Amino acid sequence: MNSSEASILSKVIPGFGSYASEQKRRDDDLALRRYLVERLQESKKILQSLAVGFVDKAMFDAIRDSENLRQQIELLQSKMRSATEGYSSWFESNKVDEKKLTEVLDLDNSLVGFIDKLDSDLKATPKDQPDFAASLSTLDRLKERFGRRGEILAK
Repeated sequence: MNSSEASILSKVIPGFGSYASEQKRRDDDLALRRYLVERLQESKKILQSLAVGFVDKAMFDAIRDSENLRQQIELLQSKMRSATEGYSSWFESNKVDEKKLTEVLDLDNSLVGFIDKLDSDLKATPKDQPDFAASLSTLDRLKERFGRRGEILAK
């Protein structure tokens, strides 16, 4: 539905304007989470390029550590895909207020910076003696931050 159709319907159907606005928030929320998942997929590609070198050199500890990190990234991607949307539907009695919606949006936008940091950490990982401590720390902060989304919506 385009904006002119939504405008007409909001004049004809009481409450439709807020519904259309909520639907736009829902679409924006889903698009942002999809973007975050795609960005994490790129992080996994950086990690995979490192892991290929570990396999070639039979660096078993590095292979194990990189696989652990990859699994944690995939788990976060799954959580992002299935996260509660940052609004309630038109027919629900428990509405999410505008302040919460703004908090969720700000939080989700801040996650992009954490993914940038994760990519930077991965690219800085030495290939001869890899240490994923910085990447794991950044990923932990990213997971913690994303977890706050549920806390905000549950308030």
